[in-house]
Amino acid sequence: MAASILTLNRVFRFSGRDLPDPDPSMEPKDVLKHYARQFPRLNGGKVIDPVNEGDSQVYEFRQGNFGDRG
Repeated sequence: MAASILTLNRVFRFSGRDLPDPDPSMEPKDVLKHYARQFPRLNGGKVIDPVNEGDSQVYEFRQGNFGDRG
């Protein structure tokens, strides 16, 4: 049996919405900055480690908690 290579597509999820990968060569934190222009709540947000779903690698964006202290 021959081995095959599976390429996972990156998907970025924010608020239940799947966002396409604007550029596969970008780091996930740079994709966050890219989408922060469209979704201001992502300013100061963070990227959660990816999980595999089928043939996709899904990164979740979480908005920043501006009211937190500490």
